[in-house]
Amino acid sequence: MPFCGRLVPLVRLTLLRNSDTMAIRLKDLAHHLNLSVSTISAALQNRDDISEATRLRVFAAVKKFGYHPNSLARSLVTRKTHVLGVLVPDLSRSFFAEVLKGIDSVTSAAGYNLLVCNTEENASREEDMFRMLLSNQVDGVLLASAHEPNDTAWRKTLLELSVPLVLIDRRLPGLNFVGGDDTGIGFEATRHLYAQGYRRIAHIAGPRTVTTAVGRLSGYRRALAALKLPSEEDLVIESHYHEESGGYEAMQRLLKLGSPPDAVFAASDPIAIGALQAALEADLDLPAKFGLIGVGNHRYGRFLKVPLSTVDQQRSQIGHLAAELLLASMDKKRLRPKAVLTEPKLVVRDSSNRIGFSEILATMDSGKKNAKHPARR
Repeated sequence: MPFCGRLVPLVRLTLLRNSDTMAIRLKDLAHHLNLSVSTISAALQNRDDISEATRLRVFAAVKKFGYHPNSLARSLVTRKTHVLGVLVPDLSRSFFAEVLKGIDSVTSAAGYNLLVCNTEENASREEDMFRMLLSNQVDGVLLASAHEPNDTAWRKTLLELSVPLVLIDRRLPGLNFVGGDDTGIGFEATRHLYAQGYRRIAHIAGPRTVTTAVGRLSGYRRALAALKLPSEEDLVIESHYHEESGGYEAMQRLLKLGSPPDAVFAASDPIAIGALQAALEADLDLPAKFGLIGVGNHRYGRFLKVPLSTVDQQRSQIGHLAAELLLASMDKKRLRPKAVLTEPKLVVRDSSNRIGFSEILATMDSGKKNAKHPARR
């Protein structure tokens, strides 16, 4: 079943003074401090025209009497609910859990609550939940879409929204976007394997209906071209993105080739873990005779029988930057669409560390100094 629930309460209840039935109101604070209601309100908003001394007095009184703003009343005045919608395809995945942490670190401090929806990678459910969020008058939306990248009708709908929107992880042209540099990820992972001495590098890709998988495949092919390695269609196999079984089956197919690969760049850590199992069953010697790298930096990767090399997408940072971009878009409603890409971080472990970590770093640094990275946008 799809999930759509509040990360924090939608409406904060006012606390009662001395367990009384009378809630502390803004005008009660104003009377106590001998200040106007507008001054109290401005101090609570940290406005620059309020002195530090007054601000400290107000916050001391707020703490003493347990005052909390009535968000329902505030929304009637400001025409804002101070609620943001977040739609993700799968909350059980650590990637989106970490992204959500990054989002909340920004939105909570800014006084916003989150209404979080899990679409289960279902485009029609995404549309239903989107309509629900809009009917609840959310002030903005953060979306990791389940729609295919070539769905022009859905893109048109998003472009015509009346509320600010930021796409996360999965990109559509003309819309605000924050995510990993997927082309850069594919390029760096492939170049790392080359730096370790592997020359016949295969790629187990994610679905071509997902923009992140398309970007990583593109980066892989760019790296092959830059390194003057042959690009063979037999060495690219599409798999399930987040199922180890897909990587396992793809690796078995690669091993049956007349000239099997000596290394694999897997589009995700789950794919890589399945591929690793197949490689171990085939008695491949990692990393001496075979190299493997994934994407995602899942926490369990370092505890495998052969610790898994991976590329870290900076998940929490993606959420942090996406939330900041959304809040900026809400302040400036005509802000031009902006794309923000986080820098991929190579995490080298035993599955591909054939030469040695220090030499890997030297190789990568040299490559960046001597040639412009073709994946940068």
